[in-house]
Amino acid sequence: MDLFAVFQGIIKAGPTVLLPLIIFALAMFFRVPFGKALHSSLVVGAAFIGLKVIIEFMAKNLGPATKAMVAEMGVHLNVIDMGFGTVAAIGWSSPLVPAIVLGIMLLNVVLLVLNKTNTLSVDIWNYHHGLSMGAFVYLDTGNPVLAVSAGLFTALVMLKMSDWASPLISNYYKIEGVTIPALHALMNLPIVAPLNLLLDRIPGIRDIDFNMKTLQKWMGPLGQPLVIGLILGAGIGLCAGYSGYKSLGLGINMAAAMLLLPKMTGLFVEGLKPISARAKEITGKKLKGRKIFIGLDPAILFGDPAVITTALLMVPILIVMAILLPSNNFLPFADLGALPYKVAMCVAVTNGNIFRSLLLCTTAFVPYFYFGTWTGAMVTAAAQAAGLGDTIPEGMMISSFTGTTMPITYGIYRAFTGNWMVLVPCLVAACVVGWYLIDRKVIPNLKIIKDHNEA
Repeated sequence: MDLFAVFQGIIKAGPTVLLPLIIFALAMFFRVPFGKALHSSLVVGAAFIGLKVIIEFMAKNLGPATKAMVAEMGVHLNVIDMGFGTVAAIGWSSPLVPAIVLGIMLLNVVLLVLNKTNTLSVDIWNYHHGLSMGAFVYLDTGNPVLAVSAGLFTALVMLKMSDWASPLISNYYKIEGVTIPALHALMNLPIVAPLNLLLDRIPGIRDIDFNMKTLQKWMGPLGQPLVIGLILGAGIGLCAGYSGYKSLGLGINMAAAMLLLPKMTGLFVEGLKPISARAKEITGKKLKGRKIFIGLDPAILFGDPAVITTALLMVPILIVMAILLPSNNFLPFADLGALPYKVAMCVAVTNGNIFRSLLLCTTAFVPYFYFGTWTGAMVTAAAQAAGLGDTIPEGMMISSFTGTTMPITYGIYRAFTGNWMVLVPCLVAACVVGWYLIDRKVIPNLKIIKDHNEA
């Protein structure tokens, strides 16, 4: 049997098919009655389809506006952001797919059994972070053992960071029993969490709490999420040089996303409730009160208006950063439509403070531009090797806000493709120290966590 072909077939079915099947299997494992298990899995599947449709709708509308905005500003950079989908396709096209996917699954089970993680990841699509890292290392070194090791190390980091995310998701987003094992959504967490504690110590800045409630208080009816979506969408249209009518159309589309995303998130929570309740009951008895969190796609967090507001405001900020940062050649484009993934955990860390979220996200994104610039040639070569050469604009190199553009994955890539016998142990030591400091000193001291624990 060709394992690679089997895995390719499973993935081609898509997450909208896989997720309901996995949720149904989980429900049966936790002994949820058949009728409830079937209903829950179908509701979760429907909610996921709804989320994806709305996110694709946003990307479809923001993509051309972003392209027009870049042209309007006269920006000419030679490493273009082709989106996380391109990097994921590189990962899923690798001949190492069976080894890395099975390795990640086994790693997750072993960590759960050893009580080294509380995350049970059912989000197989987002294994692409480990797969793409394996593909990049394999392309560079030709060593399958190093490549698989790099992929599994990436997954290990992702699972540990998922544990940090779970209390933030519970306390801020009010979604119990889940986490988000997706590195592109988690990557900014170890950057913004310590910086947020630093902002707590700066007089003046620490007192600014600009959130959705503040907006509604100051702006009255104009501060409602629907209207905020309209204003921000129309503003992006005007910056892109759109006509008044076209800008208004973009604004209405963003307002629609603001309205519909919370409804899909609500369906997600409704579908997961029976499973979460049974999982909590069983793990409480069998594992002495230990909590197990189901790892799902980060799209479940997009129902919060502060996430979409922050993401829309970051669009022009990132384009201006691309222009102003010295020696940068990386041009944000396709992933601008997927910014909610990147900002969601930052919004949770700041407890919905949009002012802080913008400040922290702007800071966190600085290294992305340089890592994207430095690894553009390698990502382009990997895309060509995966048969994606036709998607690359003539005379350009490609990258994205995922892959080796993220700080931790850039470090993993350099460690496994350089003098790995020296660099990999250094990387492991740095991750252990970083994990200890953030796990023990940073996450427990975040205001949203402390306030919940003291309540």
